[in-house]
Amino acid sequence: MALPQSSPARNDRRHRIVLAASQMFAARAYVEVQMDDLARAAEVAKPTIYRYFKSKEDLFLEALDGTMNDLVGEVSQVAENPGPAAEVLRHMVGAALRSFASCSAAIRALDGTDAALGERGRAMLRRRAKQIREAFATVLDRGIVEGAFRPLDSEIVSRAILGAVRMTSHAEENPSDSRGLETLVDLLLNGLTVASCANRG
Repeated sequence: MALPQSSPARNDRRHRIVLAASQMFAARAYVEVQMDDLARAAEVAKPTIYRYFKSKEDLFLEALDGTMNDLVGEVSQVAENPGPAAEVLRHMVGAALRSFASCSAAIRALDGTDAALGERGRAMLRRRAKQIREAFATVLDRGIVEGAFRPLDSEIVSRAILGAVRMTSHAEENPSDSRGLETLVDLLLNGLTVASCANRG
């Protein structure tokens, strides 16, 4: 009689499947990712994937949720930095830009016509986006107390920042390069008017 597989072996196999899925869904459109390709990339048999995930959709959502969870952890950690709020905000925007850019293909899939995929995925994205906004709002509130930021509604501003980051990350050119980051941070911190630019110093 065969002994049951050890938990570490099962966990490693599952991790490899999710990692392969994260990479493929980030690079290709949802409909272009085939389970056969995923199995080869994860170095498992195709039926093995279905032992861990009922469907391609379940695997897609877990992979994307893992990426978003990593982003939440990164921006939350940066938010705890005791440095000046403006510099902390800059690092948070950079982290968010890089992360959204790395999974833009997957996020676009949630904006498509697949109602079931979109409904479940959007619920997950809303939950993660709320966590990210809360981290941004914490730093915005701190900047207001420091006198670095104007006393605007941090909830609304955090929504605007996250929206700007997401739209910038979907740009056709490299969205996470330094030019994109610096432009977005400059806009957030200094606005568009010449007067606000003149008052930077």
